[in-house]
Amino acid sequence: MSTFVYNTLEINGQQLKIKEGIEKSLANVDAIIFDCDGVLIDINNSYNKAIHKTVEYIFSIMPVDIIGPITTDAQIEILRICGGFNNDWDTAYVLSEWTFLNMPKECVKRFLDVMSDLEVGTPLTDAVNILSSSFKGTRYKVSLQEHQEEFVEILGKVMKTKDYLDRYDIDTIMDMIAAEKGLVNELRQFRRFLGYPGNFGESLLVTVFDELFYGAEGVEAVYNTKPSFFNGSGLFQNEKPLIEEEVLIKLQKIVGHSNLTIASGRDKWSANRVLGKLFKYFNQKAAVFLADEVRLIGPEAHKVGKPDPYSLFKAVSYLQPKGNVLYVGDSAEDLLMVKNAKNAMDVFIFAGVYASSNVPKLKIEYFMKKGADVIMPTVNELPYLFTHAKEG
Repeated sequence: MSTFVYNTLEINGQQLKIKEGIEKSLANVDAIIFDCDGVLIDINNSYNKAIHKTVEYIFSIMPVDIIGPITTDAQIEILRICGGFNNDWDTAYVLSEWTFLNMPKECVKRFLDVMSDLEVGTPLTDAVNILSSSFKGTRYKVSLQEHQEEFVEILGKVMKTKDYLDRYDIDTIMDMIAAEKGLVNELRQFRRFLGYPGNFGESLLVTVFDELFYGAEGVEAVYNTKPSFFNGSGLFQNEKPLIEEEVLIKLQKIVGHSNLTIASGRDKWSANRVLGKLFKYFNQKAAVFLADEVRLIGPEAHKVGKPDPYSLFKAVSYLQPKGNVLYVGDSAEDLLMVKNAKNAMDVFIFAGVYASSNVPKLKIEYFMKKGADVIMPTVNELPYLFTHAKEG
């Protein structure tokens, strides 16, 4: 149960919740920073699909035939509520681990034998070809539905006692499960197989994910190289803007033409491609695209990712607002990032959107429990929110 009190407004049959006492702060907002994924851009047919298809491809190399879906949206959503899964590589990695630990033991043992003989440093495409050819012959059928539900149940229980979980925390859980099943060496070799964390072109997981998401055109634009596994169009092309141009025009009138910007985990190239003509409404100098910065920073990149407030501080340094700053996000790490930023600069307000989620009720409950300042269906309710705050 939430210990925070909310005033609820009805808009087009959906609820907009405003935390009691926040109206005055909202009325003093003169800069807005947006997350991209799930806020400005609908990602249900892009990033989520890239996660599913990445895990699917990884296990297509192994001698298994999966009955039904290999992963589910419910598994993805429970990880996003954990707070430490802003990076979808992390999500694909954890779901791959879990899937591996629930493969038939005979399959896992065959995998260990092959991986043990594979030389460290084998080029990625060569390694995939060696593994694929080694697994010819007997194949194992497996249904994962029960294990998918178990995954959601386990994390749901853990999150009742924890405020935050990231890849490292889940790795600890996976290590315990592997020990219980007698699969410690097997899991170690599987992690080696994934090569994660690692760079594009070196890590199988990262390379497959980004080739699926960007497609051949995007890989050449972002990485200046040709893809190794997929030559088709990228899943980002399935995306569409969630924010309406009319709303952006209204918001510019409210906070000023240069006081709208973006702080997102994705890259600038794909955001620009999807938002199209809407991209011009955002202050480009103040915008922060962490995926681009990750490629520049390298191994230390995890230190600037959400929920670290780095991207908010960087954006604000260009915006230089005189009043408060509203950050609009859709995830646990977005909320945690704003709370972390607020500890250093008491100007930040958080608005969480929920309508683009596959589990909107769960998202609303989470935001209420954690004390989000505003909870609303989409970004398109922002002009109404500011009008209400100034009139109230």
